[in-house]
Amino acid sequence: MWGTRSEEMNLKKILFYQIRGDKRKQLKKVCGDLAIEMVVVSPAEYGEPVGALAGFPGMRKQGRGCAGAGVTGEMLVFVGMNDEALDEFLDTCKAEAISPTVCKAILTPHNAGWSGEKLYAELVKEHQAMQG
Repeated sequence: MWGTRSEEMNLKKILFYQIRGDKRKQLKKVCGDLAIEMVVVSPAEYGEPVGALAGFPGMRKQGRGCAGAGVTGEMLVFVGMNDEALDEFLDTCKAEAISPTVCKAILTPHNAGWSGEKLYAELVKEHQAMQG
């Protein structure tokens, strides 16, 4: 399901949850400059597995749509990006003075079957724990 390393490098994507307005425009430019596909996830898709939304073979949407109430803040999910590509994206965002997004995750075999809502809830819990 996860392919070879070279295949993963060609699959650079970022799933965008709740990213709107000028910030979305700024991130769209950064993604275009860095050859990263930008996938805007609609609130109706927040109940779907993140792996299915990322387009991984063998993973399909489950029809678990929702009203989007479970993702109340911004979230980025990085797909097929190695450390170098991730650092380049984050460094470019910082250089462009794009406001940071607190909830960020890398798509893994462990979380690919999770809904966007579940992933967001886990990231919020982790962030709160780190804040003390």
